[in-house]
Amino acid sequence: MLRIKSIFWKLLITYILILFVSLFVLAIAYHLLFLNDLINKHRNADRSQLEEAVQYIQKSYNNGWSREIIVSSLELSIANQAKSFYLYDESGTLLYQIGDASFHVNREIVRKALQKKQPTHELSEKVKGQHIFIAASPIKTNAPIEEKAIVMVSSGLEKEFNHIKYLFLLASIISIAITSLFTYYLSKRITAPLREMNRVALQIARGQFDQRVKIKTRDELGKLGETFNYMAQELAGLDQMRKDFVANVSHDLRSPLTSIHGFVRAFLDDTIPGERKRHYYTIMKEQTERMIKLVNDLLDIARIEAGQLEIRPAIFNLSELVRQVVARMEPEFVKKQVNAEVISEKTQDIHVLADPDRIDQVIVNLIQNAVQFSSPDSSVEVILKKQEQVVVSIRDYGPGIRQEDIQFIWDRFYKADRARTKKTGTGLGLSIVRHILDLHQSDIQVESEVGRGTIFTFTLPIAQNKLKKNEKE
Repeated sequence: MLRIKSIFWKLLITYILILFVSLFVLAIAYHLLFLNDLINKHRNADRSQLEEAVQYIQKSYNNGWSREIIVSSLELSIANQAKSFYLYDESGTLLYQIGDASFHVNREIVRKALQKKQPTHELSEKVKGQHIFIAASPIKTNAPIEEKAIVMVSSGLEKEFNHIKYLFLLASIISIAITSLFTYYLSKRITAPLREMNRVALQIARGQFDQRVKIKTRDELGKLGETFNYMAQELAGLDQMRKDFVANVSHDLRSPLTSIHGFVRAFLDDTIPGERKRHYYTIMKEQTERMIKLVNDLLDIARIEAGQLEIRPAIFNLSELVRQVVARMEPEFVKKQVNAEVISEKTQDIHVLADPDRIDQVIVNLIQNAVQFSSPDSSVEVILKKQEQVVVSIRDYGPGIRQEDIQFIWDRFYKADRARTKKTGTGLGLSIVRHILDLHQSDIQVESEVGRGTIFTFTLPIAQNKLKKNEKE
């Protein structure tokens, strides 16, 4: 059964309908215009033939020819033609007829010709569905002859016109057949990329993200194919990131859960000495905090993807917030044997207009990232500068990031040792940081040199400037 709803059949039927409509309009115009032109040509030809017949009769009698010779000559002149001559005397009586005698001539036509009111009287009418052309003319001659008027009746127009219509119909059928084949091929060619995209889309839907559309044109369909391939490439990348993310999250959840489960069983079995219990409680606490951070990061990513992560700007003391974050993270600094420093060019505290909870999250993530990759006995610096805006920098002296990897560190789920993630974390922290700063309309810059460390820098609006602007307004 034909799938009429497909674009191929819609195109094919549309093209054929356009062809039929065009031929129909052409046929009507051709019929109207050509029929009138054909009638005019027949009329002119019959007029000329009638005038020639009159002149022939006049000359023949002037030359002394007999009526028999004249009649025979006229019969030869209209042989194989749908025409006839009617000759009348001065009283309007029919003397003789040459050709078909089935038509009855109106005597009024003869009377007007005999009165010589006009050289030729012409009219056309339809008799039994056929166009009949009638022309009458007086015969002027000095010879003493009976013939004073001649009437010519001409038909056969329909025969010629029908023959032309037959040729036109035959040409139309041939044109439709050839054009239909060409249209079928053209529709197939136009819809081929769409069928290819449909095939590839079904393969991608089944998880085969390596499928690509073969592009053979540079038109709109070709561009659509390029976009389709780009989409497939992005889906393949997202699918790979999803797999990596599931693997990373599974590992990061399984490891602390396994540790906690083992320690709980050991506590229940009383196999841990009393003096070591506090040590294992501390390990369990660290593993729990690790899972809590992972879950919080996952919740933030879910809110980001749903567009539900919002900021609530407020004026707060950024200097105090940084000091609290550093103090709160003191155990991590001690554990990693890293020194933490807060460097500010201003002796007074700096106030900014931003969401304090989200900025706290940004600073914590950046400091944790710096501590994670700092070597023992190195430093992590938090630098505050007050310019047109407040410039916040977090600097470490770790292994640094290669230049070709910097563009990837902001990608969600990106996790590679050369991108400073090693075997901890899920690769979500920097992506969350960048999105939070985007919501603050603040950009974050990163400068790094392999072997010499990395510095992350972002800016926040100064609260005093904002207050002054509000007062002026």
